[in-house]
Amino acid sequence: MSWEARWKVLADAITDLRRSGESVPPNVIRDLRSAKTMMEIIKVDRARSEHVSRLEECLSNVESYVLSAAEIRLGASYVDALLRKLYEAEKIRAQAEAETQAGFHPGIPKEKKWMRIQSSDEIPVEMIRKIADEIGLESKVQEERYVLIFGEEEKIKAFIKRMAEISRAVRKDGSAT
Repeated sequence: MSWEARWKVLADAITDLRRSGESVPPNVIRDLRSAKTMMEIIKVDRARSEHVSRLEECLSNVESYVLSAAEIRLGASYVDALLRKLYEAEKIRAQAEAETQAGFHPGIPKEKKWMRIQSSDEIPVEMIRKIADEIGLESKVQEERYVLIFGEEEKIKAFIKRMAEISRAVRKDGSAT
């Protein structure tokens, strides 16, 4: 779930604050938007650590404002629930990072880059494998609807961009292209 989950929790909290009459400062909204943009950039180019640093900075700024404003406006019980949600989002992100850092997959040449993607009802395994094949990547189906995609780094990036486009289209109109 990772940063997206944390971002969503914070965005929902800002919505709740606005409903309660809180005037959210423009710099907090700007940081929330910047965080969303940085998440999209990181999906394409995770190699540059300054992107991750900037994302963490934006989310931390928003989080510190939200927690203090929520305690004043919405009470301690709301903040406790919010902290539980943020803790869960962080726990899932740490789990995902541990999976990615494992790095060794039998049968994949070590000079190849790889990624795992989970299929869904909207984007089935067959579609993922077809797109990987069109781009020139290899794929292996794994347990629990996961597909391991591997090949050259530039092709992996092209695959990520294509999957992001499909994901946005699915969210927008409910059907894959």
